[in-house]
Amino acid sequence: MADVSINTVAKLLVDVGTAAAGFHYRAVRNVKVHGLQCDEVWCSVGVKAKNVTLEQKSMGRGGRLDLDGNRRGHKSCA
Repeated sequence: MADVSINTVAKLLVDVGTAAAGFHYRAVRNVKVHGLQCDEVWCSVGVKAKNVTLEQKSMGRGGRLDLDGNRRGHKSCA
């Protein structure tokens, strides 16, 4: 490891992130999307079925939702 200040590294990361965000905002325009893959969305919405308490289950929690809010089963997130 190099002998550097954590404050220097943190400031550099903030500056690089700000510059990258500005570049992305200016440069990325009119992107045509032909398909959108959101595998991880199924695992992140609500509560994973394996962690649902009986009380939560009685309130309708614990299922997977699709992007329209409809309940779905998705085997890869079990």
